[in-house]
Amino acid sequence: MLPVSPEVKPNPLQNANFCSRLFVWWLNPLFKMGYKRKLEPNDMYSVLPEDRSQHLGEELQGHWDQEVKRAEKDAREPSLMKAIVKCYWKSYLIWGMFAFLEEGTRVVQPIFLGKIISYVENSDSTDSVTLQEAYAYATVLSACVLMWAVLHHLYFYHMQRVGMRLRVAVCHMIYRKTLRLSSSAMGKTTTGQIVNLLSNDVNKFDQVTMFLHYLWVGPLQAIIVTALLWMEIGMSCLAGMAILVVILLLQSCIWKLFSSLWSKTTALTDNRIQTISEIITGIRTIKMYAWEKSFIDLITRLRRKEIFKILRSSFFRGMHLALFFAVSKIMSFVTFMVNDILDNLITASQVFVVMMLFEALRFTSILCFPMAIEKVSEAVVSIRRIKNFLLLDEISQCYPQLPSDGEMIVDVQDFTAFWEKDLQSFEDRDLTEIGDRGTTLSGGQKARINLARAVYQDADIYLLDDPLSAVDAEVSRHLFEQCICQLLSEKITILVTHHLQYLEDATQILILKDGRMVQKGIYAEFPKPGIDFEDILLTNEDEEAEPSPGPGTPTLRNWSSSESSVQSLQSSSPSLKDATPEDKDTENIQAIPSLESSSIGMVGFKIYKNCFRAGAHWFIIVFLILINVAAQVAYFLQDWWLADWANGKSTLYAMVFGQGNMIVMPDPDWYLGTYSGLMVATGLFSIARSMLLIYVLVNSSQTLHNEMLESILKAPVLFFDRNPIGRILNRFSKDTGHMDDSLPLTFLDFIQMFILMTGVAGVMVGVIPWIAIPVIPLSIIFFLLRIYFLWTYGDIKRLECTTRSPVFSHLASSLQGLWSIRAYKAEQRFQEVFDAHQDLHSEAWFLLLTTFQWFAVRLDIICAVFFIVICFGSLMLAKTLNPGQFGLVLSLALTFTWIFQWCIRQSAEVEKMMVSAERVVEYTELEKEAPWEYEYRPPLDWPHEGELAFENVNFRHTLDGPLVLKDLTECTESKEKMGIVGRTGAGKSSLIAALFRLSEPKGGIWIDNISITSIGLHHLRKKMSVVPQEAVLFTGTMRKNLDPFDEHTNEELWNALEEVRLKETIESLPSKMDTELVESGSNLSVGQRQLLCLARGILRKNRILIIDNATSYVDPRTDELIQKNIREKFSECTVLTITHRLSTIIDSEWIMVWDSGILEDYDEPYSMLQDRDNLFYKMVQQLGEAEATVLTERAKQVHL
Repeated sequence: MLPVSPEVKPNPLQNANFCSRLFVWWLNPLFKMGYKRKLEPNDMYSVLPEDRSQHLGEELQGHWDQEVKRAEKDAREPSLMKAIVKCYWKSYLIWGMFAFLEEGTRVVQPIFLGKIISYVENSDSTDSVTLQEAYAYATVLSACVLMWAVLHHLYFYHMQRVGMRLRVAVCHMIYRKTLRLSSSAMGKTTTGQIVNLLSNDVNKFDQVTMFLHYLWVGPLQAIIVTALLWMEIGMSCLAGMAILVVILLLQSCIWKLFSSLWSKTTALTDNRIQTISEIITGIRTIKMYAWEKSFIDLITRLRRKEIFKILRSSFFRGMHLALFFAVSKIMSFVTFMVNDILDNLITASQVFVVMMLFEALRFTSILCFPMAIEKVSEAVVSIRRIKNFLLLDEISQCYPQLPSDGEMIVDVQDFTAFWEKDLQSFEDRDLTEIGDRGTTLSGGQKARINLARAVYQDADIYLLDDPLSAVDAEVSRHLFEQCICQLLSEKITILVTHHLQYLEDATQILILKDGRMVQKGIYAEFPKPGIDFEDILLTNEDEEAEPSPGPGTPTLRNWSSSESSVQSLQSSSPSLKDATPEDKDTENIQAIPSLESSSIGMVGFKIYKNCFRAGAHWFIIVFLILINVAAQVAYFLQDWWLADWANGKSTLYAMVFGQGNMIVMPDPDWYLGTYSGLMVATGLFSIARSMLLIYVLVNSSQTLHNEMLESILKAPVLFFDRNPIGRILNRFSKDTGHMDDSLPLTFLDFIQMFILMTGVAGVMVGVIPWIAIPVIPLSIIFFLLRIYFLWTYGDIKRLECTTRSPVFSHLASSLQGLWSIRAYKAEQRFQEVFDAHQDLHSEAWFLLLTTFQWFAVRLDIICAVFFIVICFGSLMLAKTLNPGQFGLVLSLALTFTWIFQWCIRQSAEVEKMMVSAERVVEYTELEKEAPWEYEYRPPLDWPHEGELAFENVNFRHTLDGPLVLKDLTECTESKEKMGIVGRTGAGKSSLIAALFRLSEPKGGIWIDNISITSIGLHHLRKKMSVVPQEAVLFTGTMRKNLDPFDEHTNEELWNALEEVRLKETIESLPSKMDTELVESGSNLSVGQRQLLCLARGILRKNRILIIDNATSYVDPRTDELIQKNIREKFSECTVLTITHRLSTIIDSEWIMVWDSGILEDYDEPYSMLQDRDNLFYKMVQQLGEAEATVLTERAKQVHL
């Protein structure tokens, strides 16, 4: 495993002084760098010690372990919620006081505003404040505005830090649990579910921590505001507060329904991601079977169900935001209407105090309080899902140390030379990256690397699960003699194998049948009557297999106790250096996994255009814009109406100056009717805008997801070799999750706030034109500052996305190699790598938080300057303004400072979310392989003969890679049964890749006189049946794996199972073909998986059948019966069989012999065995004299 972060830069925050921390000066160098060039991972600062994954994970794990023990003692179910609270309550509560102080400063602002307006109402009144007092109130109000802005961003920054820590800690625990899952537990979860836990579920912690405190701050503020309103206007304020209570009760019902929807949505998301994960894992099989369209239909159906739930929950949340937009107007309307019914008089200052107090409530009680309920509902569902995962069964972690006398048992220094020589074919030698599941390696290379890894462990006991199955006879003998017998001669070694020629070197032989030992002994004691080994010896094995509970699986134990056989091997075998066969594997793909690409700077307009284009037709977008304008016009007409009323004009209210300068309402029906009409219009337009915008963006997410899926499946196989599964799943999980869940609501919130903000500025300029003087330069400064900020912020967000992918890749690869990790006791090492990946991601996430804080501080200064200019400027011009104008401008200026901060925060969030959209759009534009269908289609009965012709065929897996097939020119006859053999990496499987055009071959390949490049890929691939070397199975029933898309009858399925000798096994299962297979079919043996895939290939009944090492893990007797069945059942078909097991193809009519990408020979097997210089003859002799004699005799019988 390569280092996660090649270079660590110290975090300047650790040494920053108070002023630098407050104004975030320590980030200035990063912004300068980001403006000049694209930021790279090495530019990020190291994660702070208190934010490290290991520290956070172990801390929370300790609390969880204590909670589990307490729960066992109390006979109850453990609560992950309790463990989280006990771990974080102290620090979280301290920062929660900032939320209270923040909202406290917001509540007092309307009071000071009212005092200032009182000065303008009547400066001669004995009850009015003096000009000096007005300036004093203006100063205090300005200080409150600045203090609120500082507290607001400090609170959100630290809450997000807490959320990050909780997320990182829970991810650590999830991965730790993954490494400990038992076999039964693995059947209860899937890769898709775990990926979803690590992407979407833990993401809820980042969100819930920001709003959780508003569960108590909101009600407390509502009580304080009610008291202040009572002091201002008396009991009529209760009418407005009643509206608030009704809305909150309504929203609480909505959030209960939302919680249920979210729980169902996550289950659907798990299913979709799991299916996509299996598609990516089995992409070669899917492409060769031409199943892309069928899987696109399957995922599209799953996605449609998921989107239906997402759309419903998003509509509920959209209604909430629409209410937020209009609720203060509704509350004001009801309050003033009740005030009129009670015949209470009200001053202009009181009008604007009431309005601003309702505005303060709107943010906290209508936005943040319901948001807290929503986020808590989501978090509770996620915590429950995570808790259920953490409570799954674990394997024992007990690793007893065997006694040792302190002496070195074996020295493996010379072993290095052997493996280094074997790595010469790789460009970067042992530092070559091999990608997920070793995609860049051939089967033989994987086997040898696994064996090398085992030997390097220098263990006392070795359990070798058939490491010789995927290599040719020469390499197999070399590995057995030089590695197993010689290097491990002083070790206890248990070898599971079908290679019977090696049994004579064993000290003990165990014969297993149906999961039971039927006989044990030494080689000289066999065969005995009634033992399957006798029958197996008659077939005299060949050279390959792996663990299969089928009959006759032998087990060897401890060569070291048989000194004579080991000594004979040592004396007769040359040294490792000399004995290593020349191994020039030309077949390995050598597609080095590429770094994840990313754009530069701000998200371009093209991405926004693509998103809306995917969501709706252009005229719907135009209609959406018009609705936004209409909603805003209706919203501000209410303010104009109210201002005119406060000024005493003939509009909603008329001010009649009399004693006490009170306001009376001469014609309430007309004014209240107009005001209510505007209020209803505002509400309807707001709801229509919310619903339509959410529909467009959610529909856009669905469309782009489907386009990305189709683009992925149309990409060449090389794309999957170069991109780890975690990187691809990241786009389908986290990025798609952002577009489904976060982007629509964040974008809606931003649009509402932006239009509101611009409308506020427009109204202020309309009332007092000179306000344009400070607005214009401050707007220019803001615009330039935003560009400067987003240039760096966009890069950091992309780094956050790209550093997230290795977390998922490491998880996926760990799940695939879980048993190997445990076998080598490498859990701690893999946990450390996971923590390192998390720390790298935390570096990017930390910069996301701090760079936004940097921006927010500077916005605070702009807002404070703006408000101070408006406030003191209005006071200077107070004599020229009436109370309505003065109150409207100051109240709007105060509102502007509130909404400006939130608008900018949401604009940055939109930019952040649009990076996810950008990444999804990027995957919709991938390079594609040839079209699936051309205009020209071959005849329906093509190919009717199955003749193959190759002319000067050269083939590479990559454009710049080495040739793996060189100048192939050959023809095959109709209905031929052809064997294809050669050393590991000789180019055998590459011949299949060329036939199926997994990469485009150079030269000509014809099937029944039709060039394969002249027809579509699906027309080609559907006409050939293939059984690939790697058994690919999907989660689901046995029946669904045989016939995923219900194309065959029940009888056909059972016949196929009978042909591959699986019928009896499956009939003995309780559910027969409806037996559920767990992920990757891991509840079957490797041999059974291969046979199931072979049955799937046989079902297609094409004229051309290609079998690529598909029986390598099956015992020789079963393999022989299967091959006999294939020759009988497919007598009218052309059959190509690739194998290392020479007994499998010795009965073939013709044999191709490959070496280093070149067709060395193509002849009848018996003819080649007559030539001692022939490569095939040498390969047969490698099996030993007895086996070679048997094979020669069989070839002779076929020849005669």
